[in-house]
Amino acid sequence: MILPRRLLALACVVATLPFSAAALDLPAGARLQAEVSENGQAEIATSRFDGAAVPAITATGHVNRQAWRVPGQNARSYQILTALREQLLQDGYNFLYQCQAVSCGGFDFRFQVGHFQSPDMFVDLADYHFLSARKDDSFAQILVSHSAQDAFFELTFVTPSKDSVPVLTTTEAAPIAAPQPSDPLDVQLSTLGHVVLSGLSFATGSAQLAEGDVPALSDLAAYLSADPARRVVLVGHTDAEGSLEGNVALSRKRATSVMERLITGYGVDAGQVSADGVGYLSPLAGNATAEGRELNRRVEAVLLNTN
Repeated sequence: MILPRRLLALACVVATLPFSAAALDLPAGARLQAEVSENGQAEIATSRFDGAAVPAITATGHVNRQAWRVPGQNARSYQILTALREQLLQDGYNFLYQCQAVSCGGFDFRFQVGHFQSPDMFVDLADYHFLSARKDDSFAQILVSHSAQDAFFELTFVTPSKDSVPVLTTTEAAPIAAPQPSDPLDVQLSTLGHVVLSGLSFATGSAQLAEGDVPALSDLAAYLSADPARRVVLVGHTDAEGSLEGNVALSRKRATSVMERLITGYGVDAGQVSADGVGYLSPLAGNATAEGRELNRRVEAVLLNTN
């Protein structure tokens, strides 16, 4: 349950952010997992992922990013976002953009917008909510999600910096380049954060990965073996034929098949890989043509950390 501000104050469990630009009351029990505070720039999303980039404003000033975890939180992502949104509204912020996983653009949006990774920030790719807002020369951005046990949210605030001249400027963010199939796997992972694993073969409606060596899996295994600290999540995708529920289940099973092959066939440490699926929620192309559907049926490796 998220307590209103007045009840939090009475209960003496108010958690407030340590800067005047956003004195938010957070859910009782919220624990700060990570924080970065510096003068610089932050991209504030203003629209959904458009296939190549997340349209954004580049805000310059003092940037404060925080990752929070609420153990045992029963409230859903939207409820948490709503409670934080109302406080921003009361503080005079105007909303720039709000979306949920599907309308945001799936994992492409999350991994271009989110700053923190697991274990500091967990994001369910099928269940997260986002909000960006502006108040004069200050900006706010919130990303909220939920694991099976806990709630997680990432807060970004950009406020005018005394050390910057001009204090704050905004420009349209440069588009983020789309992945190029010719780029080496390690380059795509390090620059874009994810890569399509080419050469995977599944029978129609099946989650069984065909036998035989897959160069992309060899490359991924080598990339992971080079640094035991690297971790990836394998994300399955489908075309839009059939129900969402069925496609999410199939995409997750396919990603799991790839994970098992990496572990048993390529010697990848099981602690470096996990699997999930989002069905048809994050297409690369339209589903009206056979070519588009083929592009959408894929498994991608998403980098969870860079250390």
